[in-house]
Amino acid sequence: MNGLKDARALLSRSERLLVFTGAGMSSDSGMTTFRGKDGLWRNRTAEELSSLAGLRSHPELVWEWYGKRFVAQEGVKPHQGYTALADMQRRKGRMPVVTQNVDGLHQAAGLTEVYELHGSMATVSCLDGCGFRGPFRRGMLETLPPTCPECGGLLRPDVVLFGEPLPEGVIQEAFRLAGQWADLLLVVGTSMLVWPAAGIPWEALRAGVEVIEVNPEPTALSDATGVIWVPGRAAEVLPGLLGT
Repeated sequence: MNGLKDARALLSRSERLLVFTGAGMSSDSGMTTFRGKDGLWRNRTAEELSSLAGLRSHPELVWEWYGKRFVAQEGVKPHQGYTALADMQRRKGRMPVVTQNVDGLHQAAGLTEVYELHGSMATVSCLDGCGFRGPFRRGMLETLPPTCPECGGLLRPDVVLFGEPLPEGVIQEAFRLAGQWADLLLVVGTSMLVWPAAGIPWEALRAGVEVIEVNPEPTALSDATGVIWVPGRAAEVLPGLLGT
C-alpha cells in the first residue's frame, strides 16, 4: 500500500506525465495477445506469420491469420483503466501516450497524442509501393489475400512486421519525451522484453525521471532505483491509482 500511496503522490505533483503501455493493457479488455504458449496457429509461430518474408511467401495464410486478429478485436471495448487514463489526460492538459499495442483501444477511450510504436491494425497499405493507404475493412477479408484497389498489388496491415524497424519518427519522439520532456513516466502492462521499445523506461531513469510501473508480475524494471512497482492488472489498479 505504501507503493500505491507514493505513486499517487508522484502523479498528483507531475506536470509532464508520460505513459508507456504494452500488451497487458489491452489483454485486460479481452484482447488476445497471440504470444506465448497459445501463440501457435496452424503449427506456425506469430513471428513466422508476422514477417515480411511470410507475407510474401504465404500471403493467403498470413492474411487469414490477420483476418482472425481483426475479427477478434471487433467489439472489444476499452476497460476502466483506459477511462482512468483519459480522465487523467484531460486533467493534465497534455499527457502523451506511447504504446506497443496496435488495437486502437487508447483512441477508442478518447486518448489523444498516442504514439504507436508497432503501427496499427486500423489501416492497410500497398506492399508493392504504389502509395495506397486506407482503412482496414472486414470486406477485404472476403477474398484472400486482399489486393490494392489502385494497382492490384498485395496489401499489408500497417503493423511493424518482424525484421522491420520501428517507425523512425515515432521511436525517436518516444525516447525524446522520456529523456528530455517528462518529469514522470507511468509504465503499464509491458513485459520489458521487446526492444527497442523496452529501452524507453531506462532512458527516463537515466535522465533522472522517476517511474511508476503497473504490472501483475515483476519485470527487469521493477527493482531498479527510481521505480515504484504497483503490482496488479491495469484494469484493476489504474482507476484507484489515478484517483478516478
